[in-house]
Amino acid sequence: MAKNDEVCVAGATIAEILRLLGSGATGEILLALGAGPARTKELVERVPGYTPRSIYRYTGKLADLEIIERNVEKGPPSKVTHTLTDSCGQELLELVERFADASLERLPDGRIDPVDWAGLNLLADMWETAMIDALSCEPVSPGDLGRGHPDLSYHQVARRARLFQAAGLIAEAGEPGGRQLALTEKARRAMALVIGIGRWRHHHVIAEDEEGMTAAEMATVLRTALPLASVGEHQGKSLRMDVRPAEGDAGQEFSVWAEIQQEGVFTCVAPIESVDGWAAGRVSDWIPALLDADRSQLEIGGREDVAPACIEQLHEILWRRPAPDLVSA
Repeated sequence: MAKNDEVCVAGATIAEILRLLGSGATGEILLALGAGPARTKELVERVPGYTPRSIYRYTGKLADLEIIERNVEKGPPSKVTHTLTDSCGQELLELVERFADASLERLPDGRIDPVDWAGLNLLADMWETAMIDALSCEPVSPGDLGRGHPDLSYHQVARRARLFQAAGLIAEAGEPGGRQLALTEKARRAMALVIGIGRWRHHHVIAEDEEGMTAAEMATVLRTALPLASVGEHQGKSLRMDVRPAEGDAGQEFSVWAEIQQEGVFTCVAPIESVDGWAAGRVSDWIPALLDADRSQLEIGGREDVAPACIEQLHEILWRRPAPDLVSA
């Protein structure tokens, strides 16, 4: 799956990679192989709860994307050794480990809670249907959420909403009797993984002159994740973040507007005519800012401390595990 001049490899969109990690044992297999190559029998021991047949099936999916390689030793009986590929597999492992350390729950034996893996599968559905974007700025009613998806019936949207809520990705908001749905912190923090998958896709899936996610997708990430930031020292200020099309691409530029309040940074549906600070760049400029705290490729304007403070705080909170809730005596 090296970079090529053709279209993306089938099954390697952002949503498909989320599903890959959220389905069955694939995420645990990836983490298990971080300890070194393993035969199928050894993987079964490292990833309890799955049969050898299931492990073999899931490693096949990872091998198709060249995340792992399978070395077959002729028998009888034949033996298969599974190894993470040097670049593609190792980079995805590092991303998943980093995201798990910041945002996923571990069981006493060190494995990730299966509920969290399954949540990535549902996150893929929210991303693919653009429900993440619809909920990114403010709570919406189930009816309004459904109207944004003419291909889905009200009952299909309602069923999805129940699943998203059970997974902790959305929650009810607003006054009693006026049911509205809002993204949870868990869903907003998951944008860290989406950004990382975007960079991984750019390195290993798509043509070298393409970016791992579109400008519209990066705008959705910013719109979704910004409310996590807390920069109360800039209370009352406003900002704009622009995502420009890739170099040589005549596509549309996308802007995200936000107002800074004491409780956090709140993204807005409507444009703000005059802002106190702004930042702009292509997807390839935003990714290192959010993954590595490297803002050097972004253009910064207005009050030069406003946008950098938000970006720095956003990076920190996306990759830092929240402090456990204090239980009063």
